[in-house]
Amino acid sequence: MRTMLMRPPAPDLLAADGRAAFPDLARQVSWSESAVRRRLEELRRSGVLRLDVEVDAGLLGYSAQCLLWLTVTPARLGGIARAMATDPETAFIGMTTGAHNLLAIAVCRDADALHTYLTDRVGSLEGVDRMETAMITAYAKRAAPAQ
Repeated sequence: MRTMLMRPPAPDLLAADGRAAFPDLARQVSWSESAVRRRLEELRRSGVLRLDVEVDAGLLGYSAQCLLWLTVTPARLGGIARAMATDPETAFIGMTTGAHNLLAIAVCRDADALHTYLTDRVGSLEGVDRMETAMITAYAKRAAPAQ
């Protein structure tokens, strides 16, 4: 178990290239390929390492992306967040502090689908007291910072 005491395969290497091959990672951290495989699998099982793929929704035909700031009754916050997290339209959801306590990003096929999602789905959730929206027209940056 000596390898477990050594520096783990560098997270910054994976942040820079999440598709890095095991042999490349092993070479960069001076470990055997099998040790890198075992360590990364252990990190994935424990929840320390998560894989995330960012896709430009517009390339897949989803032209309506929208920020949602929701003010939710505190007792219903967790339930509403979990409910929205199951919606295919919800790309991101997070609880926040301040006037709005829930932030979401909705991605829909077009403006009509977005309208339907906002009015029929989000608007019908008991405990949503207020909703503000803003269309996302462009991104300046989407990727996590490389370390």
